[in-house]
Amino acid sequence: MTRRTQTRMIAAAALAAWAGLATADEPPRPPEGEPTIRVDIAPTNVVVGRRVVVTFQVETPRGTRLFFPETPPTGPFRLLAHDREVPDVAGTGEVEVHRLTLLPVRAGTSVLSPIEVPYVTAEGEPRVAKTPEVRIQVAGTLGDEAGPEPAPAGEPVPVLVPNTVLIWTLAGLGIALVAALAGAWTYRAWRRWREAHRPPPPPRPPLQVALERLAALDAEGLVEREEYQVLALQVSEVIKEFLGRTYEFPGTDLTTDEVMSALRDRPLGRVTPPELEDFFGFCDLVKFAKWRPTPDEAAGLVPRARGLVERIGTPLASPGGTP
Repeated sequence: MTRRTQTRMIAAAALAAWAGLATADEPPRPPEGEPTIRVDIAPTNVVVGRRVVVTFQVETPRGTRLFFPETPPTGPFRLLAHDREVPDVAGTGEVEVHRLTLLPVRAGTSVLSPIEVPYVTAEGEPRVAKTPEVRIQVAGTLGDEAGPEPAPAGEPVPVLVPNTVLIWTLAGLGIALVAALAGAWTYRAWRRWREAHRPPPPPRPPLQVALERLAALDAEGLVEREEYQVLALQVSEVIKEFLGRTYEFPGTDLTTDEVMSALRDRPLGRVTPPELEDFFGFCDLVKFAKWRPTPDEAAGLVPRARGLVERIGTPLASPGGTP
């Protein structure tokens, strides 16, 4: 075998190995029908306390509807803003752009975990895609000192003569301050003892507590912010707590089926069991199946819950009503 032949064989082997590495490093393509997500970071030099923008460009097949989270989890970064560019009509196959303005709070390598992005295919099948994991190197704002040296010693100073009058005055003031603090601590201890031995107030009626919680929940503006999942969760918890306190069972610790089983053969005022089960089914559909109701359906959830509470609690609170 000649030297030229050996050189050609070595070059061919190196070329084949390079081609194999290039193929292995090529990013995997997403399955057919799944959105394609590209990530961009600006600026590239990230510093603690300075904003960084992470942009997700999501390309979906025609007919696919994408539901990118409004406030995705961005730890260890702080989410400052979420700007989006979405098509006017969902399912047209255009590219959606989501820009997350983040604030890094510590130096080092910070990892932005994959974000779950629900979407519905053109065939109506619900799926969940994930953004790629983003690793960002965050630099500190202080320079490194290789060899810090202490400051040179100053000039010697003369020793001052102590002022005994001032010392005794300050000592007297200190004793008076300690006595005042001791008196205040004794008074607070006595008040705590008195409060601890005061009889507790009578429990408030479940009907009144439930109506107040529903009024406060209605004033939070969850419908205007389209936080339907949070709204359904809290409304369902209010109704379960009301039923548990009314009929003496741990309502908030039970599932819908367990609550309906505990209410079997119990008087429900002017509410029928199928009506109550339909209400819990609607809430479970929003909470667990990630079903998105219409704005009118979401806006009517709190009034619907208030009507159930009043039709159950008012007859029971009247003379002759027993839970």
